[in-house]
Amino acid sequence: MTNTKKTQHYFLGAVTADGFSTDFKRTIARDGFFTFILKGGAGTGKSSLMKRIERELQEGDRALYHCSSDPGSLDAVVLEDYKAIVVDGTAPHTFDPEMPAVREQIVNLGEYWDDEKIMSCKDDIEKAMKLNKSYMSRAKRYVRACSDICFDTYSLGLEALDNARLGALADKVIKRILTADSTGSGNISVRQLSAVTMNGFMTFSQTLFDCKNTYIFSDEYYAASSALFDTVAAAAAAKGYDVTLCVYQLLGNDVTEHIIIPELDTALISVNKLNGIERTGRAVNLAKLYDKQLVELKAPRLKLNRSACRTLLDEAARTLVLAKSAHDDIEKNYISAMDFERLDKAGDRLIEKIRKRKG
Repeated sequence: MTNTKKTQHYFLGAVTADGFSTDFKRTIARDGFFTFILKGGAGTGKSSLMKRIERELQEGDRALYHCSSDPGSLDAVVLEDYKAIVVDGTAPHTFDPEMPAVREQIVNLGEYWDDEKIMSCKDDIEKAMKLNKSYMSRAKRYVRACSDICFDTYSLGLEALDNARLGALADKVIKRILTADSTGSGNISVRQLSAVTMNGFMTFSQTLFDCKNTYIFSDEYYAASSALFDTVAAAAAAKGYDVTLCVYQLLGNDVTEHIIIPELDTALISVNKLNGIERTGRAVNLAKLYDKQLVELKAPRLKLNRSACRTLLDEAARTLVLAKSAHDDIEKNYISAMDFERLDKAGDRLIEKIRKRKG
C-alpha cells in the first residue's frame, strides 16, 4: 500500500526584533489534542526522542517544527491521527501545562542524568552558556537592524500600493480558487515557515510546493502580496475553509508571506530576493500593483535596503554559527552525564502512551 501521509515542516519560532517569538501555544490549545512537554537541558535527547516518535508512529499526517538556531534539530512534532503533540518546553520557548493530566503532561528528561557528573562540568557549562547567550544577543541585534530595514521597504510598498488594482486582482483570485463553500470551521492559524538561521534566511518551501495547487506571486516590496493573501484568507475563512498564514519573521510576524488552504490542497506563495524561493513555473508579477513613478523615485533607497539587509543577514548567520558551537559545548557535558538506557525506556513508555491515543 502506498503511504500517502503528508509531512509539513515549519519553525517553532524565530529570533525577531523583539527577541524569540513563537505562536505555538495556539497549536497546543487545539481541541482534542494532548501535549507532552519535554523538559531537560541541552543534550538530554529531546530532539532525538521526537525524531524517534515521528519515525515509529507512521500513520497519518504530521507537522515537524524545527529549531531556527539549528534547523536539523526538532522542537516539536504534531501527529494528526494520534491527536498528540510533543514539544520542547525549555527556554527560549518555555511551555508549561495549563490543564495538567487533562490536556498536557510534563516529561522530565532531566531525571536521567548523573547530578555528580553535571556538577563536575559546572565551570565549563557556565562558560559555554554565557558565550551562547552573548552570541544570541548579538544575532538579535543584527536581526533587529535587518527588521527595521525590511519594514522600511514594506512601508514604501504600502505607500505606493494601488488598492483599486489590488482589489480587482483579489476578486479574480478568489473566484478562481474558492468555487464552493466548505463545511469546515473557518479557522485561521499562524505558522512560521521561514526564519533567520545559521544557514542564512531559510524557508521550508517544500511544505508549500507539496500542495497540489500552487499560485506564485513575485513581490519585492512585501505589501501587495501580504494584502492580497490576507484578503483571500479572509474570504476563504468566511466560506468555512481553514487557512494557514505563514508570516514574515523580519516584519514582526504581522505581514503575511504565504497562505495554505489545506482542504483545497492550495498554496499562495510569494517570491522575492529575501526569501530566495525558486520559482517553479510562471509567477504573477505584482510590480504592476505599485505606483511606478513613486517606486522609481525611491529606487536608490530600496537598493540600499536590499544591500544592507543582505549584509546584516550574513552577519546574523555567522553569529548563529558561533552560538551553535557554544551550544554544542553545553550539550557535550550533559550528554556525557546521561543514562541513555533509562532514557530509551522512557521513550518506549511515551511512544506507547501516544500509540494508545489512536482510535
